[in-house]
Amino acid sequence: MKKLGVTHLISVSAVGSMKEEIVPGHIVIPDQFIDRTNVSRVNTFFGNGIVAHAQFADPVCSELSGSLYTAAQAVGATVHRGGTYICMEGPAFSTRAESVMYRSFGARLSE
Repeated sequence: MKKLGVTHLISVSAVGSMKEEIVPGHIVIPDQFIDRTNVSRVNTFFGNGIVAHAQFADPVCSELSGSLYTAAQAVGATVHRGGTYICMEGPAFSTRAESVMYRSFGARLSE
């Protein structure tokens, strides 16, 4: 994407809520991610012989998320800014204990 001149990316997905105040139809703009995937895909973006260290502490652009938040409010959408999205291998369903654990991690959304 960088080679094409892309400076910002927006990704949209339908996911489940981990919080009662987030109901179907609401928009959530997460600011953190927990990656619980590890089986079905390669664990690197880099090929053989390449070593790279990329900062990922704050994976979401606050400027872009602010613009998205403002735009969603402007059209009357119910929007929540911030929160953690947890991505899991699937298809699968979480047990109640797993959901409680993910909530204790601070997760607001799950896939």
